[in-house]
Amino acid sequence: MQQTTSTFTKEANEVGLHINAEKCKLMTTSVWSDRSDIQAAGSVIEKVDVFCYLGSYLSSNGSCEKDVKVRIGKAAAVFGKMRKIWKNVNISLRVKTRLYEAIILSTHLYGADVWPLTATLTKRLDAAHHRWHRSILGISWEDRITNVKIRTRTGQQTIENILRERRLRWLGHVPRMDRQRIPQQAPSWQVSGYKRGPDRPKANWRSTVNKNLQKMGFIWEKAEVAALDRHGWRRSVAQCVQLDAGWTKVPVSKGSE
Repeated sequence: MQQTTSTFTKEANEVGLHINAEKCKLMTTSVWSDRSDIQAAGSVIEKVDVFCYLGSYLSSNGSCEKDVKVRIGKAAAVFGKMRKIWKNVNISLRVKTRLYEAIILSTHLYGADVWPLTATLTKRLDAAHHRWHRSILGISWEDRITNVKIRTRTGQQTIENILRERRLRWLGHVPRMDRQRIPQQAPSWQVSGYKRGPDRPKANWRSTVNKNLQKMGFIWEKAEVAALDRHGWRRSVAQCVQLDAGWTKVPVSKGSE
């Protein structure tokens, strides 16, 4: 690691670029055995367990819990600033829901396409999602109106269904990428010499997507082939998203055979 950092620093200096060690962070996984300090530009790089990159939080254990917490907080803050709009009786519900989708939901689920979500984290996102819907409709928990009826009035879906569609649509892009691109290599990349411990494996993006593919009647290898047909894949995903959480296997397009 030190050799790579030193080489990078040297090459950068030759073209007039200088490394700012104070803005650099070092994050390693639990399987990284070398715990020695890494230096850049004569200063030791700070070691961290969580790092924010382009608005998304990366953690050393692969969890997205920090990201979920931050996203809920940011979306709640934006929702609160728009409270006058939500309470304005002269603005139709259709306009309010369009604003919700464009502003609140996009903030709420920024980067969520690639989160390795657990059931607990999904419920947190969904709880906030329905809480904001109730606020837009002026409905409290005391009114004893179910979330299903709330979604019927707003025309929205559950967070689980929304994320399912986003994951599958993103998956459709990956097989069509050039083999040299990192997103194309990452799903099948294996750490050389790594052996998983006896504990239950942690959720990752591929395992999360595999659960979604099972609902479509696909396995990963067949999905990669089916995704090469852009329009056929989009139709297959759209068919699945239209069904409720209790959906069953649906027919796929001829391009997925």
